Amino acid sequence: MFSRFYQGFGGYGMHGYGMGFMGIFWILLLILFVLVIWKLFSNSQKTNPTSNKDTALELLKKEFAKGNITEEEFERKKRLLK
Repeated sequence: MFSRFYQGFGGYGMHGYGMGFMGIFWILLLILFVLVIWKLFSNSQKTNPTSNKDTALELLKKEFAKGNITEEEFERKKRLLK
């Protein structure tokens, strides 16, 4: 009787399938946890110095486009930012 029950599970028995599904569940849970932590830390580190330079250059371009600074001032300040 037990051998027929055992063969119904493909030779693995009840524990083979249960442990496989639980293993997959824990691996997926771990991956989800790592992704959440990674997303939290990647959002908190958005203050990258290179992005600040890009932002400063964009602001400088806008000031020049508005006519608030001359071309010489724009070029001098642009060199300072690089």
